[in-house]
Amino acid sequence: MHLLHYLLPLAPLWAPSVLAEYLGPSYPAPRDLTSDSSRVAASLKKLETNLKAGLSPRNASQDSELSQLRDLTFSVGMFSIHDPAAQHLQIHHTSAEVANASLGTNKVDGDSIYRVASVSKLFTVFAGLLELDSTDWDRPLIDIFPEMADFVHEKSDNFEPVYDTQWDKITLNAIASQMGGIPRGGNEELKISYITARALNKTDAAETDPTFLGLPPLNESDPSFGQACWGSNRPFCDEVPYAEAEADKSPVFLPWSSPQYANNGYIFLGMAIANLTGKSLDQVYRESIFEPLGMSSSLSNAPTENDPNRARSVIAGPVEAFAIDAGVTKASGGLFSTTNDLAKLGVAILNSTLLPADQTRKWMKPVTHTADLRYAVGKPWEIYRYVHPALGIVTDIYTKMGDAGFYGGIVAVFPDFDAGFSVLEASSLPTRSASASYLIDLVIDAVLPALMDQAALEAQRNYVGTYRSSIAGLNSSLTLALSPPTRPSPGLVVSSWISNGTDITPYLTAILGGKNARLVPTITAARQVAFRSYTPTKERAVGSPQRLVSRLYDVNDLYLVDGTTYNGQSLSLFVFDIEEDGRATAVAPAAFRAKLDRQ
Repeated sequence: MHLLHYLLPLAPLWAPSVLAEYLGPSYPAPRDLTSDSSRVAASLKKLETNLKAGLSPRNASQDSELSQLRDLTFSVGMFSIHDPAAQHLQIHHTSAEVANASLGTNKVDGDSIYRVASVSKLFTVFAGLLELDSTDWDRPLIDIFPEMADFVHEKSDNFEPVYDTQWDKITLNAIASQMGGIPRGGNEELKISYITARALNKTDAAETDPTFLGLPPLNESDPSFGQACWGSNRPFCDEVPYAEAEADKSPVFLPWSSPQYANNGYIFLGMAIANLTGKSLDQVYRESIFEPLGMSSSLSNAPTENDPNRARSVIAGPVEAFAIDAGVTKASGGLFSTTNDLAKLGVAILNSTLLPADQTRKWMKPVTHTADLRYAVGKPWEIYRYVHPALGIVTDIYTKMGDAGFYGGIVAVFPDFDAGFSVLEASSLPTRSASASYLIDLVIDAVLPALMDQAALEAQRNYVGTYRSSIAGLNSSLTLALSPPTRPSPGLVVSSWISNGTDITPYLTAILGGKNARLVPTITAARQVAFRSYTPTKERAVGSPQRLVSRLYDVNDLYLVDGTTYNGQSLSLFVFDIEEDGRATAVAPAAFRAKLDRQ
């Protein structure tokens, strides 16, 4: 009773302070995504049924929101580190354009080869993490590209930060995280269109004369007229090395000041990886990722006419738009892959198959905020903060999206659920990008609530119940219930607790750090899972007074977790022993020095 006497005076201090969940899962990750009873499989099946109904030729005359996907060829696929069969949860649709194409596949499946556009950036960063030394990421670009070093040296006496990019301050980490502030990159679309129109002897001033838009005339003798040659712009450029051509372009931001999407960053990253490893990028992708993961259908060059892979390729519009010679832009958007191969990539990332686990956790974190509360940026992650409607709980979605020309897609990873999905899509219509975004939203809205529901169901089976000491004469027991994902307070609930013959249930507020405390998982190991307590609260409505500092402790458990210990162990720590299938067999409330067996 001495411990309880000590704790009670502190309860008023704790109660208003520990009022938010930690960053991370509310329940252990679900292990069953595919059985007949899985909420995830049911939700994907419902989505597939709705899509098929909405896209059916029989409903072609009906004007439904789903009809916008009719002209989009797409493949959707799940993956999970706990349920290998999840990679077979797939949805495919072949538009009339691809079904009637004279080249490539006429019916898409999990082995159909798509251009993945900027999803390539994920492969490039992953390859860099595997191939480069950790110190390489903090090297300035002038250490790697002599052309940039020459530019910085020449400008040193007359440097203008608004016009001259600070290549000596920009590192591989900066460009991989979209924080370099460098020119976005790409070809000179206006200049190319004018040159093309003139070559075709067109006479319309709007097409052939830049002065029509108030721009100065083109001066072909000006050194800046030349540009780097890469990929499909080769007919319209001089043979200028890429780094030299880009060195004198004006920056968008100062380094490390604001996120800004720049294809150039990944072009330079790919060139740097090749430079530092002494390998071609094709060799880097093949040896570091494709071969170790068995991604035999993933390619760094378009399959040629006589390549058997051409028959499995998704070709929307002219073949030239598919078989682009990406050149140095390969690292930014030139790769090809399939739904089945992207599942292997997703599992490998989540399972730390190639990277050490601590490096994976470090990698899958934000580098910076954006100006929107629900979006952040990583390396190269585009991070969406999904808020579960019934809960207010946040799930971070780590994604890399591709969107270029007639092709696009996304790889989305949910660290809280050890699962994710991919979408690959193609269409030559200008509606492709908007349709693809709508499809991805449909998948997220189907998958994330189902994963939360399934995790709660498995937590009910695996953890809920009474745990009792097996030591003769020791009257200690703990009963756990489930706070379901239909309430804004998910997790496990301590419904009764007897320790050494004393009923301490009335004192849970003091022991667990707040009223209505919940237990959520914080560390998962091979046969053990650690849980910690938190006390839920609701965020204030948008438009209400901010009170940012006053509310700091109310909504941030991270400042108070592990704050009270007894004889060196935290009162908030509960360690479960689990079997291979995830079922708990015992729990140890660490500070109470007792192991209680599940009854």
